[in-house]
Amino acid sequence: MSGFEHGLIRRFTAAAFAKAGFVLLAIGALPILLYAWLGPADGNPIGLGLLMVVLVPVGFLLLGIAALRWLLAKLQQD
Repeated sequence: MSGFEHGLIRRFTAAAFAKAGFVLLAIGALPILLYAWLGPADGNPIGLGLLMVVLVPVGFLLLGIAALRWLLAKLQQD
């Protein structure tokens, strides 16, 4: 691997992927949850629903990548 690839591997650790995944999950889910809790009963938050549909799966994907990177790091230590 080149020095650029080693730099990317060190930069994007499992913790970085996990943080990004949790942030995207929060950005995707919290607005519609707050709207459902505090908003009007007859509201129709289409934009917030679309935001959730896009960001929540991406957040789970990043959490899965973080879990795999953590597992590979643990296996390489032994």
